[in-house]
Amino acid sequence: MFLDESGFQLSPVVRRTYAPRGKTPIVEAWHRKGLISAISAVTVSPVQRRPNLYFRLLPDNANAHGRDTTAFLAQLRGELRNPMSVLWD
Repeated sequence: MFLDESGFQLSPVVRRTYAPRGKTPIVEAWHRKGLISAISAVTVSPVQRRPNLYFRLLPDNANAHGRDTTAFLAQLRGELRNPMSVLWD
């Protein structure tokens, strides 16, 4: 199993854009700033040799902590029911 956590920013990161001369460029975006954190794991079934993706999204503006990761692994352990080796980035 390969495990990683990541954050997604809801505001655009583009500060410049192209527009024809005389036309003001407009970057449409939500009027909402925030962060969504995700924990995910990619597993490979030893019998079927097929990859599977499992993920959990955390509440808005919440960072992933150790307790979130252990809860995710505990839930995953209940679903997989096989011994796991975790490669954690």
